[in-house]
Amino acid sequence: MRQRIKLHIRGIVQGVGFRPHVFRLSRKFNLSGCVFNDLRGVTIELEGESGRIKDFVRTLKKSAPKISSINRIKEKRIPLTGTKGFSIIESRLGKNRIASFPSDIAICSNCKRELFDESDRRYLYPFINCTDCGPRFSIIEDIPYDRKKTTMRNFKMCGSCLKEYKNPLDRRFHAEPDACFSCGPHIRLLKKLKEITPVLDTQEILQKASCLIKGGKIIAIKGIGGYHLACDAKNAKAVSRLRKLKNRPTKPFAVMVENISALSGVCVAQGAEKKLLACPSRPITLLRIKDKKPWINEVCPEQNFLGAMLCYAPLHYLLFYYLKQFEKFPVLVMTSGNKGDLPLVASEDELCQIEEYADFFLVHNRRIHVKCDDSIARIFNGKEIIIRKARGYTPDFVNFAHKKEILACGAELKSTFSIAAGGHLVNSPYLGDLKNYANYELYLKTLSHYKKILDVAPQVVAHDLHPSYMSSQYALSLKNVKKITVQHHHAHLASCLFENNINKRAIGICFDGAGLGKDDAIWGGEFFITDKKNYQRAGHFKYFGLLGADKAVEEPARIAFSMLYDIFGEKLFKLNLNCLDYFKRAEKNIFCNLIKDKETVRSSSAGRLFDAAASLLNLKHKISYEAEAAVSLEMLAGRAKTSDCAYGFSISRENGIYIVSWQDIFSEIVRDLKTKKDKAAIAYKFHFTMAKIIKEVSLLLRRDTGINNIALSGGVFQNFLLLNLTLKLFKGKGFNVYYHKRIPTNDSGVSIGQAVVANENI
Repeated sequence: MRQRIKLHIRGIVQGVGFRPHVFRLSRKFNLSGCVFNDLRGVTIELEGESGRIKDFVRTLKKSAPKISSINRIKEKRIPLTGTKGFSIIESRLGKNRIASFPSDIAICSNCKRELFDESDRRYLYPFINCTDCGPRFSIIEDIPYDRKKTTMRNFKMCGSCLKEYKNPLDRRFHAEPDACFSCGPHIRLLKKLKEITPVLDTQEILQKASCLIKGGKIIAIKGIGGYHLACDAKNAKAVSRLRKLKNRPTKPFAVMVENISALSGVCVAQGAEKKLLACPSRPITLLRIKDKKPWINEVCPEQNFLGAMLCYAPLHYLLFYYLKQFEKFPVLVMTSGNKGDLPLVASEDELCQIEEYADFFLVHNRRIHVKCDDSIARIFNGKEIIIRKARGYTPDFVNFAHKKEILACGAELKSTFSIAAGGHLVNSPYLGDLKNYANYELYLKTLSHYKKILDVAPQVVAHDLHPSYMSSQYALSLKNVKKITVQHHHAHLASCLFENNINKRAIGICFDGAGLGKDDAIWGGEFFITDKKNYQRAGHFKYFGLLGADKAVEEPARIAFSMLYDIFGEKLFKLNLNCLDYFKRAEKNIFCNLIKDKETVRSSSAGRLFDAAASLLNLKHKISYEAEAAVSLEMLAGRAKTSDCAYGFSISRENGIYIVSWQDIFSEIVRDLKTKKDKAAIAYKFHFTMAKIIKEVSLLLRRDTGINNIALSGGVFQNFLLLNLTLKLFKGKGFNVYYHKRIPTNDSGVSIGQAVVANENI
């Protein structure tokens, strides 16, 4: 029987070659009709034999383009029209837009092949792309995803490109960034920002740039979502100079390589790591270092892991093509092009911010509309875990049955926001720390863009309990919206429950750096009985004092001092520990008086306990980047050769809440230091103790409640040694243990949790 149906497809179906794929399938099944983009996805009208239509739909679900994602297909029967043939027609505008749009993705194998094919008209063209690859979200100004609504609108296609663009059977049919040497963007190499360079041949530019890099120069290179600062990773002087210029004494740099062979013998990369490195999202992937060559020590000092990514833009591949004339396997430092904690530089007008860092600037004239930093991920237990979600992973559309449109404003550090609209929960990219006002401005600009393209006006706004966070300040400034306050660690745990589709109560364990508690203390070593709606605080680490509040975060030695004073009193001055010698006598006297007068901020933060242990072991008394002390402790523990054993600790109960003491842990660490125990063994033992505490408190809470589900969240669980030990101790205990994979366990995941909690409490 002949019939006509309308299919409405929701998901990642624009800008991914979906319509050409539908066109080819219609021919295969001898169906007539049309396909077009709309503001909510893609609409298909099909006319033909009912059996062929069913085969079409079944095949479409199985064979959709690899970078697309079908979330829902809505089918409706409509009257026959008798039309002949199948066509791709203009996008149709309307109300209620909520199209899922694609992320920026790496160059595909076909374009890479053409890039180095001397007979191809795009041979060595730095902006080659097709419907299967290239920039996407970073160039979108509005939707539907059509060229006129992207930053490519200023480049008029030449005849050859236009012919490809209009041919449904061509790989570049409606590839919105499509271009070539004749009509597309071009690169320039500048020594001074205001200089006007002569029009040079692309090959000459790339040849010169590669020579400069091998000569030890630092080059600012414009990529997909912003600028990188690049230098030869094997040139110690160049890397050291970049460190000094950026005032980045020890924070690891990421590197870029053309293929994993460049790191052969240096890092461990199994099948899962190789697959992650080469996936279209091309994240920075953490690889275990097995041979600490001299250049590795300069690129990532004191680390057990190297952050590496493969080339993802054609320009990167071309640069490596010319670098290979000097060595077989070049390695480049590729670090974010920004000043201090300022946002990523993405336009030529902003280059003055990093002018002092770079000797030359490799620029191009394809405008970046949405800044996007590199994503970071790693393999754990054979699965991908996202640490920083940005280029290649955002915008991230997840099915979400929300009651109203919700804006969740996120946290202060590692900031993101999330929007619930149109049956989705949409998470923004990583936007930096909002303590810096420039990052807050980027936050507002990005939020404005999302609200525009999603066409949403949230009725509910969720925000952190801490009223001084800039994200909370923004939420509280909004008018005519329902405002819902969400405790920081409840948001963390709700995001974990949401990700793992857990709708029952769980024992929630949130080990974090900081989050305001309802008693005005800084929480962070928390045990909750929780679900997506409510939480009950069931346990925490015993409070300790933060000397100077935020100053204690910057100087872990202050935390160590406070804890030692609690344990030893005035006798701490006889301990002869480096963390105490870090301070002058006058400072120590001030600290003693502050502690006696109880003029310190109370905290239960697990993150600060790791910091204190690092200071006790003389690793870091002052940090130059967030979590540096805790990372140093993890790296040291990872090099230990020891059996599993724990320090002493006690668990008491006060007013129905379990209190975990830390005094015995730190007094025993002091004892081990006095007896010259191996510091790596001490660091490992500390980690094992923290994991054992998690297990023991969980057993008590299960006894009290009968709950077997465990949710782990919070920034401290970025410590994969702790996570691994925790899972190991839970094994065989009858618990169902859930942790983050797709949602970052750090504060970037807080906005998702806020949206989930708000939706439950509307």
